[in-house]
Amino acid sequence: MPRKPRLHVPGGLYHVILRGNNRQTIFFDGDDRHRWESLIEVGLGVYMHRIHAYCWMTNHVHMAIQCHEQPLSGFMRFIASQYSRATNKKMHRTGHLFERRHRAILVQADSYLKELVRYIHLNPIRAGMVDAIEDYPWCSHQAYLSENPPPWLTRNWVLSAFGESLDDARRQYARFVQAECPTSIRKNFSDGSDKDHRILGDDGFFASLELQAIPPKAQQTLEELTQIICQKHDVSVAELKSPSRERRYAAIRAEVGLAAVEDGVASNAELARYFNRNQSGMSRAISLLRRKSK
Repeated sequence: MPRKPRLHVPGGLYHVILRGNNRQTIFFDGDDRHRWESLIEVGLGVYMHRIHAYCWMTNHVHMAIQCHEQPLSGFMRFIASQYSRATNKKMHRTGHLFERRHRAILVQADSYLKELVRYIHLNPIRAGMVDAIEDYPWCSHQAYLSENPPPWLTRNWVLSAFGESLDDARRQYARFVQAECPTSIRKNFSDGSDKDHRILGDDGFFASLELQAIPPKAQQTLEELTQIICQKHDVSVAELKSPSRERRYAAIRAEVGLAAVEDGVASNAELARYFNRNQSGMSRAISLLRRKSK
């Protein structure tokens, strides 16, 4: 039976899970997780989604993401593909690092926002990695209690659900996290509802989605991919399209080209037209970068 198409609801809250292929390790040290977070920050800057909670486990990640105007698929494709290339190069390996399809469950925020954040933050305890969540540095729990959270993490929505003042909200949040959520709810956060595995909510929430859901775009566009990689390198799209022969721009064009070809976004001919370059030269640059990456 074919999979149902993803649901795209602008402003919707999603529990997103991305696993290593065959549950293999995706983070080998702290530097890997820092690299992952830097890609998260770049991607959020382009796609304008909001992350309200996260947990980077050894072989998978959890995020509570509030979707902006564009579907989550472009953002997830960007961070996964960029991170995979860097990690494969570091580990001197090839092949798929992640499962091809991330899991995204649309969650009824009114009923499940607090429970979802707690579920995400307590993953390391359920996995037996630590005895106290305060001892796990790779989730957003400590960021909710500190004065220096990651700049790309949004906390106000969740904290406002616990109290009006910041101090009271933090106390109530900390008390709430100490109690594990019921097993039945935990299962729904990973599997969705029995009615539709893409959704977690009551009947009224299901009914509202008939008016809100928008069919997602088939895939990321070349323009979107170029903007993301340009932001990563702090250059403009116009600079890449200019007649300049500067080596730095050529390297970034090759990076865009390799990502576009491997993700099926554009062909070598389309890339050459987009950047106003000779097709054979564009192809050689992409091939050279591919060999270096491997």
